[in-house]
Amino acid sequence: MPQLLDDPSVFRSLLEDLPVGVYVVDREQRIRFWNRGAEHITGHLAHEVVGQRDKDELLKPCDRQGRSLCGQHSPVAATLKHGESHQYSAFYLHKKGHRVAVRIRLRPILERGDVIVGAISLFEEALSFRDETLGQLMYGCLDAITGVPSQRLTRAVLNECLAGMEAANSGFGWLRVRILGLREFGLKHGPQSIAPFLRTTAQTLRHNLDAESFLGRWDSDQFVAVLPSVSPMMVAATAERIRRLLSQSEISWWGDHFQIEAEVESGIAQRGDTWETLWRKASAAESTATAIGPVGDGTPNSDPARR
Repeated sequence: MPQLLDDPSVFRSLLEDLPVGVYVVDREQRIRFWNRGAEHITGHLAHEVVGQRDKDELLKPCDRQGRSLCGQHSPVAATLKHGESHQYSAFYLHKKGHRVAVRIRLRPILERGDVIVGAISLFEEALSFRDETLGQLMYGCLDAITGVPSQRLTRAVLNECLAGMEAANSGFGWLRVRILGLREFGLKHGPQSIAPFLRTTAQTLRHNLDAESFLGRWDSDQFVAVLPSVSPMMVAATAERIRRLLSQSEISWWGDHFQIEAEVESGIAQRGDTWETLWRKASAAESTATAIGPVGDGTPNSDPARR
């Protein structure tokens, strides 16, 4: 047993096989270790990232408000500078472009007891029970492209929620998310080109809505979410958070990178509403929208369909 514990390869193998993401950085924030769990959660393979100095360019972490957690004031920088341990939630940018909610535990690596030589991060995807069992519960009712409930099922769920308000005497919050310029982009680049936009949007939404919320496909370029909250402030805050996270999601198409331009409408359903009246109310109100240009082209407020 002592010989086994003294073998560094044993510990490396254990880190590789842990059911969580693990990475190690040195004092210069150069990535020295990246396990299989990190590959699974982020989509980035070890041979692509080990040796890179700036993981922030890779993962572009942000908080729930979409604020960047990169640079000198990031938790990793604080750990390397002050030897602090951190436990927090963040959103990593997956290699495929969507945002992934993660829970992170960050610790300094000390040599001779007090010399900081690096940092180790353990992180896991903040998946809800709903996400893990969705495919089993709704087999045959999921949209083939995005994996969320199909348009037919979504309309049925929304109608049921609206009908249920009469008996429960309570409303619910809702979001409608529309990807701007998607139809034009598909006409220009072919129908298959819109799939990455839809998948990335669906994944970002699935990872960043509460477990009690329902998310489904509504139209060719739209998604609908039903929220348990009936607080206008909470629903509006959720819409703004989703808008910010979508604006920081991106897709790649034939070597070009595009950030998603999305319009997020929100509101509270009340007794007597139908889904038609909900959308009319939303259209009459001021929409929450963002317009971000393709990554790296230096053009602000650019519609990806015009690229």
